[in-house]
This record gives sequence, C-alpha cells and structure tokens, in this order.
Amino acid sequence: MKKTGKFLALAALGVAAVGFAVAVICGAALYFYAANKIDADIDYGALVSAKGLTSIIYAKDESGEYVETLRLHGAENRVRIDLENVPDHVRDAFVSIEDHRFYDHKGVDWRRTAGAALSFIDPGRSSYGGSTITQQLVKNLTGDDGFTVKRKLIEIMRALKLERSLSKSEILEAYLNTVYLSNGCYGIETASEYFFSKSAADLTLSEAASLAAILKYPYKYDPVKFPSNNVERRNTVLKRMLELGKISDAEYAAAIAEPLTLNVAQRASETRRLSWYEETVIDEVVRDLCEKYGCDKKTAAGIVYSGGLRIYTAENKKIQSALEKTYENEKNFPTSGILTPPESAAVIIDAHTGALLAIVGARGEKISDRTLNYATRLTRSPGSVIKPISVYAPAIDRDLITWATVFDDVPVSFTETENGFTMWPQNNPRVYSGLTNVAHALSSSINTVSVRILRKLGLENSFSFLKALSITTLVEGRQTESGARVSDVAEAPLALGALTDGCTLYQITGAYTMFATGGVHIKPYSYTEVYDSDGNLILQNEGAGVRMISEDSADIMTRMLENVVSSGTAKGMSISKNIAVAGKTGTSHADVDRWFIGYTPDYVCGVWYGYVDARSIGYYKTNPACDIFDTVMTAVYEETPELQKNGFTRSDNVVKCLYCRDSGMLASHDCTCDPRGNRIELGYFKKGTEPQSHCETHVCVNYDAAGGGVVSDMILFDEENVKKTALVKNYSRSFPCRVYVSDAEYTYRYLSPFTDPSENENEAYFQSLEEDGQYFGLSKTEKAFNRASKYYYGDFPEKETDDIYEDVLSRVFGRKK
Repeated sequence: MKKTGKFLALAALGVAAVGFAVAVICGAALYFYAANKIDADIDYGALVSAKGLTSIIYAKDESGEYVETLRLHGAENRVRIDLENVPDHVRDAFVSIEDHRFYDHKGVDWRRTAGAALSFIDPGRSSYGGSTITQQLVKNLTGDDGFTVKRKLIEIMRALKLERSLSKSEILEAYLNTVYLSNGCYGIETASEYFFSKSAADLTLSEAASLAAILKYPYKYDPVKFPSNNVERRNTVLKRMLELGKISDAEYAAAIAEPLTLNVAQRASETRRLSWYEETVIDEVVRDLCEKYGCDKKTAAGIVYSGGLRIYTAENKKIQSALEKTYENEKNFPTSGILTPPESAAVIIDAHTGALLAIVGARGEKISDRTLNYATRLTRSPGSVIKPISVYAPAIDRDLITWATVFDDVPVSFTETENGFTMWPQNNPRVYSGLTNVAHALSSSINTVSVRILRKLGLENSFSFLKALSITTLVEGRQTESGARVSDVAEAPLALGALTDGCTLYQITGAYTMFATGGVHIKPYSYTEVYDSDGNLILQNEGAGVRMISEDSADIMTRMLENVVSSGTAKGMSISKNIAVAGKTGTSHADVDRWFIGYTPDYVCGVWYGYVDARSIGYYKTNPACDIFDTVMTAVYEETPELQKNGFTRSDNVVKCLYCRDSGMLASHDCTCDPRGNRIELGYFKKGTEPQSHCETHVCVNYDAAGGGVVSDMILFDEENVKKTALVKNYSRSFPCRVYVSDAEYTYRYLSPFTDPSENENEAYFQSLEEDGQYFGLSKTEKAFNRASKYYYGDFPEKETDDIYEDVLSRVFGRKK
C-alpha cells in the first residue's frame, strides 16, 4: 500500500510537472503570438477625447453668481473630476473591490488572471474578477468587450503598454472618470451628482462604497431601482476595505449602520427642452470653434456636446423669462382677422456691453429642440430698418448731411414703358412730399431721401460700413443659376433694405448697439468664456467694440430716432411715456415683413413679424412689430424697475439751433409767413456744422385775401384785398410726366409780367411755363394754394386807378407817393 501511495504521488507530481511545462510552453506561445501578431497600439489621448464628457452651461443668478443651468452630453453623460479632488476613501472603495493589487502590478494581475481562468473551468470557485483597473480602463476606452481569447490577449497587451506610458495616478483618474455607474452616469462625478446631489469630493465612506457597489452589475445594483441589492453589495465593499486595512473597525461599523439615503437630482436636459437662449449659445460656440480652430461643424458640435466644456453665458434669466412669457401669451399679439397668424421673433441686447440678454425664436411655447430660430437663422429683407445704419449714420458722421439738410422728396429716376413712366423709388405710403429735411425724412421713413443721401455717401462706403457692423449675409457679387448677376452694392439694397439674401433679426439688432453705446459697435454675444475639460480658456468674448461713428454723431442719430417714436412711424408706444425710446420701423416689399429695432438707455430690442413663407401679413392699423416691442419692453422694465429713470447719454459737443425746415438754413421772417404755419424748428448739430446763413428759400408774395390765389407784384390792385404769404422757391423740378407732390401747391417760380399764368385752379400760377416733356409737379387738390388769383390781371374794384398806380410804384420801386 505504501508503494502504491508513493507511486500515485510521483505520478501526480509528474502530471503536474508536465502540466506546468505545457502551461509554460502554451503561455510562451501565446505571449509570442500576442507580441508578434497582435497590434496592441492604443492612442490613449484620442480615446479619452472620444469618450464623451458632459459640458455644462452656466448663467448668473440674481445675486450675480454663476449657476449651472444645463448639461450637454452625447451618448454618455460624463462630468470629469481631477484625481486630486477625489478623497482617499473614495479611491480605496473602488480599488479595494476591483483591483486591490493595483499599485503593485504592471497592468495585469497574473494571479487574478489565473484565478479567473480557473473560475471559467470551475464556476464554483470564488473570485473578484480577472481584469485589473488598467484592463478595465482599456475596455472602457476601446469598447472592446467580447469573450474571445484574442480579445483578452489584446486587452492584456494594451494594459501592459498603457502602464509603461502612464502613471498609476493618471490611470486611476481616467478609470474613475470613465466607469459606467447606471442611470446614464459615466464617471464618479456624474454618478455622485445624480444619486447624492453632491460632488464626489464630498462623498461619505458609505456613499463611496455604494457607488463602487454598482460596478459589478450596474443594473442589478442600481441604488434607485434596487436599493436593497445596492446596500448588500455596499457592505461587501466595506468589508473588503476593512480586510485590506483601508478603514478601521469603527469606520466600518459606522458605515455599515448608515442607511442608504439618496438625493436624486433632476437633470435639466432630461426634464425640459432647450430654451431659445441655450440653443443660441450652442450655435455660437460651435461657430466660433470652427472659426478659431479650423475644425468642421460636426467636429465642433461633438466638442460642445461631449468635450466637457464649461460655458459661461451672458443670459439674464429674469429678462429671458419675461420675454418667453410674453411670447407664449397669444393675447400679446395684434390680430387682423387672418386664420393663420404670422410668426414673430425678438432679441434683447445689453445697450452697454453688447451681451445677448434674451432671445425668442418664435411665438407660442417652444415645443421641441433644434427648431428653426426665426431670430438667428431666418434671413429676410430688413426694409427701412437698414436706413439708419447704411445711410444716415455714416453720412452724418462724415458731415455729408446734418439734421437740417434738405432734399427734395420726388422720384429719383423714371423708366419709360409702354404704359408711360415708372417712378422710383416709391414711398410707403405712396406719396411724395417735396422739400424735406433729414430729420423728417428719417422719422417718416422717406425712401427718396435715403437714396439721395446714399448717392452723396457712395455705394462702397455704405456697403463697407454695413460689413463692419457684422451684417454677414451681404452679397458683394454673385452669379445666379440663370446667369444674372446680383449684388448688394446697389441703391435698392443699401438705401431701401432690399438685400439679396436678407439679414437676420439678431444681426441687425446687434448693429443698432452702435447708437446705444455712443458710436461703438459691439458684436452681440451669448457667452463670455468657454473652458475645456482641463480648465483651459479656449474661447472668450470680452465685449470689445469698434468705433463706427463719433459720440456726437451717435447723439444726433439717437435724437432723430427718438422722433420716430414720438411723432414718426412708431408713434403711439405707451412705454415711451415713461422710458426714453429711440428706434426705426421697417416694412419689406409687399408688406411681407414688419420690423422694429428700438433701444432705451439700457436695452436694444429687435422685433420681426411676418410669415415664414414670405406672404403679405395683411392690414394692421399700426406696425405689429412696434406693438410687440411695446409689450415686451414694458414687461422687461417691470422686472428691472431700478432702471426706469435713466436717460440717453448726450454729447457736450452737440448744440441746438433754430432753422427753417424747408431750407435747412437759419430762419428768417419769411419762414413764419408760410401758409402751412410757422416753419421754424429746433435741430441738433455738431459744433461748427449748424446753419450759418439765413433762409433764402421762402419768398413773400401777394395773395388774394378774399378769393385766394397769387397776385403779381407788377399789376394794379387794391392792397386792402391783398395779404402777404410766403412760398418756397424750387427750380430743380423737371419731370418727364405728371408727378403729384404734396408741397407743389406751396412752391414759387418767377413768372415774367409778360407771361400769362395758368388759368387752372388745381395748378400753380407758373405752370404755364411747362413745355412738352417738362413738368413741375402737382398737388392732389381741386384748388392749389399757389394758383393764380382771379385778380392776377389787376381787376380790382372800388379804388381810383391813379391811387392804385401809386401803390404799385411804391411797392415795386420804393417810390413815395
């Protein structure tokens, strides 16, 4: 029996030796195969960057402190935390249960690997798993988790290689930031914030063990779905930490006794839609990343959603909320009986910094993410809201015009057609008013004057000025598919707003900051700073502006735009009774779009109103955009009552001066004799540009006091039946067809005493001077004020001829009776 036992022992030893030799040979063969046949290269940096890190958007609260408002992530919700901020007990919980020899091995724990292999052969054996933290990191980064021998060999080789290139701290940090911990949480910081509403830096020992417990089976040990399972596994983690000497008996007892107390945080991105503001921020960060770093839009979007960025916005939460509430209430929109109401959008910008404070891209409640934002993405013809920035401001700044400069509001050009002549441009309403100064032309939005100013300014100067104001949709020159050439370097686009591709509400509202800031244009911005996942500043908006016009010019423009609100095309706003408001209305061709870009001392606000498919909005008594602006800004100032006493900043170099509105010159006595009333007005000028000479446009004439009409100086008449009145000289009008001009019945031309006046009561007395193809203009009236009196030929009764003759001599030649 002894010999038999000895033989069996020797046989077993021999088998073991052979088995060991076979294992060594197989192992060597596998290693040789892995080393020579398997590509174990791993681009750690690229893999880490490819793993989504959650980006966070911040905005200031009422106290001025930045608070988190939104988290962005792609397929993985991951918030990064530096290892130095992770407490020892949190690190130990994960290392103890997952890889307690982590600090001793070189990437692979061969004893655990062997144990895992034996567990595969004998499932009854207990094991903590064969993969080290380094191997798990490789699997997390690469996504390779198949159950093949080759896949396992690749993982081992990569782990060994990774350990040669990274420190243990770097590996552990990457691991803790990539592990999946259920409920869409990747990394301990994300999980800690979700389950306990705190940073991983503040986790208790028991909470740390609860997170480490999730790792083995994230679904089974999810503390929300299966709290009892999590507690059981948590206690296992704590026991392992005690066995390894990482915690004391007292710490173990206290942690075991601690109940699982969750404080599950609601995720903004999962409980609500993105706001109009948040989408604007995302779009601007993507755009700026592309511009600064030369990446494509897809790559930039990936960085924003999965790059772990920290984005600090300029949003004013109170104003954004007020704007959203206004646009969600249908009662705040004007009605016109149309079944399908037009759309609208609004933008509010800080008048001092250029920061975008609030934005709404459509009326009604926002129903989905990434819908078309009519404020930032819809390009439409701006109409007359372009005039202050394309024509008036640069012309005033170059001293080409002043407040009082007078232009003739009559057609600029005539095109002959089969049906007569077509006049251009036309005003809205379709009327020409005649002699008009710059201030009135702007407040009444007169197209002809805008064109005439543009001709003084020059097309290139205007176009360049708009480009400098960040109107990026301008077309310098382009050939269409039909072969036609289009360009915005032309009169209709620059003077009337008929841009080839239009512009956005956001762009043109931003351009108006030039007036609110005293002549400095600040390109509007929705974010102030963007940091990458390592805390490096990668994008910044400092709000630095470019001076476009002088402070004096900005002051004068603001005063003129205030007139638009007080007495021009935007009159009737209730807010202007308490708040200083300036701005400009706009209407595109065929009443397709209505605009109002206005500003107060505190805010610049733009409103667009129209149909997306570019059809007419129909009839409204007032401009709907003005009504919406009034409602919006009233709501905004209710949120910021401390700003209501502010007024516009004025320049000390701007002076006021009385002038004649028909000549733009210093007023004379004759300016008070105009039949339309006193023509003297108050205007504002840069020092040195105010009028210097007196009006020579008004001419006093004799007028029939009883029957009306002009009476010649060179005829005999009874002075008791004649009064003095003043008409305005205008020799520049010569049209190829009949043109109706409002002031035509108040104009004057010298008529020789040897020339008969016109006998038509609806014409000026000098209309008889007209020749074929030359017309002076008519007013739409049955009896023109400047018609010839029935006494034009001296048929005055009840006075001796000799007395009348003496009166004429005295009047004409200064001869005394």
